[in-house]
Amino acid sequence: MAHTRRPARRRRETSPATLDLLRRAQNGDRDAFGRLHAQHLDLVTRYLAVRLRDRDAIPDVVHDAFADALTELASAPQDVTGRILRLTARACTRHGWAARRYLRAAHEINDRAAIAPAPVPRTLTVSRRMAFVAGMARLTNNQRTAIRLRYLDGYPRDLAAAVMGRSSQTIRDLERRGLRRLNAALTRSSAGATAVAR
Repeated sequence: MAHTRRPARRRRETSPATLDLLRRAQNGDRDAFGRLHAQHLDLVTRYLAVRLRDRDAIPDVVHDAFADALTELASAPQDVTGRILRLTARACTRHGWAARRYLRAAHEINDRAAIAPAPVPRTLTVSRRMAFVAGMARLTNNQRTAIRLRYLDGYPRDLAAAVMGRSSQTIRDLERRGLRRLNAALTRSSAGATAVAR
C-alpha cells in the first residue's frame, strides 16, 4: 500500500505593499504599523468570532494579538497575515486558560464558603441561651453533633454525613429527632419564663 503524503500547505502570498509596510514598521514607523493593523483587523475579528463563545472578549483578544505583533515585530516573517493569525490563535488560547483559571478559583472560593463555619447568631437573650444549652445537653451525642454541624457550623447535609461517617438519610433523621427535643425544651423554657413574669 503506497503511503500518501498530505499536500503541503500553500504559503499565502504577501503583497509588496504589505511587505513595505512591515519593513517600515520594523524601522519604527508607527503609521505603517497602524495601516497593518487596519488591513488585518477585520480578518482577526472574524477569526475570533468563530473561535470564541464569549463575544464580549473579542476586543480584548484582538488587542492582545496586535500587542504581541508589535512586541515581536523585529522577528516577523514575510508571511505577515499568517503571523498575525498565529499570534491571534495564541492570544485566544491564553484567554481560554485565563477563563478556566478564573472559573476554578470561583469554584474553590464557593466550596470554601460552603465549608466555612457560619457565624453564631447573637440575638439570643441570656435566658434563651441557657435554655438552648440545657436543651442541647438533653440530646444524644449523635443528635447534638448532627445539629452542631448542620445549624451551628453551616455544613451541608452530605458533608455532615461524611464527617460523621453516616448516610444523609441518617443525618436527616438525627436532625429531626434532635430538633423536636430541642424545640420542646425551648418551649418549656419560654412557658416557664412567662409564668415567672406573671
